[in-house]
Amino acid sequence: MKTKRFLSAWILSALIMFGLSYVWHGLILNDLQAVKYPLSIYFGLSGTVYLIISLVLTSLYQYIYIKEMKYKGVTIGALMGFFIYLVAFVFGVSFNAGGLKYIVVDFLWQMVEQGVGGAVIGFLFSLYEEMEKLAKAEA
Repeated sequence: MKTKRFLSAWILSALIMFGLSYVWHGLILNDLQAVKYPLSIYFGLSGTVYLIISLVLTSLYQYIYIKEMKYKGVTIGALMGFFIYLVAFVFGVSFNAGGLKYIVVDFLWQMVEQGVGGAVIGFLFSLYEEMEKLAKAEA
């Protein structure tokens, strides 16, 4: 059951974060027009990056133990989003053509995006824990 919990949280959070990224950069901001190489390459690399981000988030969620911590997934995700955007910004791989206001909004969005991914992980882990409790109670 623990492997199923880990894999489902990992993959679902990656898909949701990837989808949120597409909505933000592709539909709301229209940033994808600035990509100078084929979009298939961009989406392939982006999907791989979100799988890695989600793998790290899921691993951190599973191995960081803080008794009675509410919103652990969101907190870990938002902190990771902050760090990821900071790294992307320093290396110049972010969409930052709009000035300081744009950078701040994108920074916050990255934290929200990863926070949602962490929330999905937290929700699924909690759901599986409740299912295990019910299964033990019925046995």
